[in-house]
Amino acid sequence: MKKHAFLIIAHQDPVLLQQLVSLLDDERNGIYLLVDSKSGLRVDGFAPTRASLTLLPPAPVWWGGVSTICAELSLLRAAAAHRYHYYHLLSGADLPLVSQDCLHARLADTDFEYVEFHEGARDFARWKVAYYHLLVETAPYRAWWAYRMVGRALIRLQALAGIDRTRGSRTCFHHGSAFFSITHDLALYVLARERWVRERFRHTVTCDEVFLQTLAMRSPFRGKLAGEHGIKPANLRLIDWATKRRHRNSPYVFRMPDYARLRDASETCLFARKFSRAVDAKIVDFVVHELRTRGSL
Repeated sequence: MKKHAFLIIAHQDPVLLQQLVSLLDDERNGIYLLVDSKSGLRVDGFAPTRASLTLLPPAPVWWGGVSTICAELSLLRAAAAHRYHYYHLLSGADLPLVSQDCLHARLADTDFEYVEFHEGARDFARWKVAYYHLLVETAPYRAWWAYRMVGRALIRLQALAGIDRTRGSRTCFHHGSAFFSITHDLALYVLARERWVRERFRHTVTCDEVFLQTLAMRSPFRGKLAGEHGIKPANLRLIDWATKRRHRNSPYVFRMPDYARLRDASETCLFARKFSRAVDAKIVDFVVHELRTRGSL
């Protein structure tokens, strides 16, 4: 029996998180959960009946900071000790679009690496790494626009001073979605380079969208990348980043009128984000009900 690991980083909305865990509650699954220690989120009562649940020690996870990558590596390390067929990174604001029987069946005979790439964003990826983004892992960074502008000014000063942390490096940095589903072998490849990742991406910004793409393109698994085989979306996730619908640096939050879109996406996607009970609890409850009772949307 091929097992799957679900790696969840959670910040808020304990009811939605509990619903997510309930949809992953299957004897073929291991659930690994890390809570942002800044959030105050309590998960004491979480007790899936069939899946194993591993709670990692809470840690501060700053949006855009290397701490996000460190959280992912901690989850990946904990899960890889038990060898799974696939490792799926999720947030507490995600939901599956298919039943666990469907998910396991779709991935049973594949060894593709479901990592998304935005090949037109290589310069953006390099910019994220080239300078010291010193204000990212501080409380005001995401909350205050003026504070982020100070950070941008510091980047411009570094550029004028000729600072470039990528100078002399042969590494080509790649960009894409932070969320992935990867095999055990690629997970081990990443973990073997954990020290390089932590050092290379310290004081960078949103490089959870860069580090895995960069490693995968340098790895023996490059030929197994799903996008190279015409699979779309390459990371099996529906995420709406349309400019008119997104909120600042967050994707669109799905609502009840989006149900048909979610249902249609379930033909090619395994997960969707983003959901929020504060924005629309009805769509969350409806997706959970349909998957529990019918096994599909």
